[in-house]
Amino acid sequence: MNRLEYVLARALLRFVGMICDRLPRSPQRIVLATARVSTLEGNLAHLHAAIRARQPDREIVLLLEPYSYGLRGKLSYLGRLLRGMYHLRTAGLFIVDNAYLPIHVAPHRATTTVVQVWHAVGALKRFGAGTLRLLEEPERSFLHHHYDYVVVASEIARKPYSVALRTPLERVLPLGAPRTDMFFDDAALAAARTRMLALHPGLAGRTVITYAPTFRGRGRDKTAAPGLDAVRLRSALPADHALVLKGHPNLDPGATPRAGYEVVADPTSEMNDWLALTDILITDYSSSIFEFAILRRPMILLVPDLDAYERDPGFFLDFRTEMVGRQVTDTDGVIAAIEDGEFDLSGYDAFVERHIGLVDGRASERFMTRFVGEGRPGAR
Repeated sequence: MNRLEYVLARALLRFVGMICDRLPRSPQRIVLATARVSTLEGNLAHLHAAIRARQPDREIVLLLEPYSYGLRGKLSYLGRLLRGMYHLRTAGLFIVDNAYLPIHVAPHRATTTVVQVWHAVGALKRFGAGTLRLLEEPERSFLHHHYDYVVVASEIARKPYSVALRTPLERVLPLGAPRTDMFFDDAALAAARTRMLALHPGLAGRTVITYAPTFRGRGRDKTAAPGLDAVRLRSALPADHALVLKGHPNLDPGATPRAGYEVVADPTSEMNDWLALTDILITDYSSSIFEFAILRRPMILLVPDLDAYERDPGFFLDFRTEMVGRQVTDTDGVIAAIEDGEFDLSGYDAFVERHIGLVDGRASERFMTRFVGEGRPGAR
């Protein structure tokens, strides 16, 4: 979004917001919104399930509206944001898992509570207003303002998220990450494996190796991770091993070469379902590191560009010394790690306790108690 687009969108959204402020409120309505993906997943999916389980009659509105590029896409997206502004100004509780323009252009009414439940677990790579390189305009002016509360996974994540999301520290609450609840539910893990195997029966009875890197760059200039030759890796693996590609949902599916993989997962499919099925995870700077660590399974971190990533966007921790998993820089390193099987899992317990904190399967319950309860939602 360039400066002119932002100025015009802000003016229109603020005007619509002022009109909506005069409309009747719906204090029992809960809105779950994201500008990342078009499917309900992650923290929002777990909160949706928790609300439905505890209060099945509660009105819930889903705004699953990814950002679009190109003139037609941007105009369509703006139209969807106008609907979002209506719900922001009239609902009792508005839950979001990423930046969402209607929130940031102007303060909302005190009768609506806006809670940010950021889509990633833990504080790993820098983001938002916390990147080492300053945000460029117009993001520097508008991004991440007007949250009432931010929910994080642990005490150690409070300060990084306070900076990144421009929210006072006392309003950053370490309630735990709802998306981690499934890792403490044996039935949920078994169901996830069953779903995955039903979709991909060729993975049954095999050692599943999933490559799930994050992207590089920002906005329309996002690029795929470098470093993995999947064809050569596949040729080095035994027949009873299967190689899966799980691309990032915000990256062009064609950006990563597909040759060498038995399965190319739908980028929008639930990452935690794949983690439940995965025996060895290959990733880089993805927050899936935190979730997979809960399972105490082998992890390979393929980080050929670590020096560059330390400079931009940077990390909230010392990646070289604080991470679990085995760090390698090329395909040969990945092959060697799988072949020798030397994965030190001894540090996982301390890593999980320090960086994820409240991982006990009750994060959704704590969110419900704090923000939904048995009465009206959004009580401050």
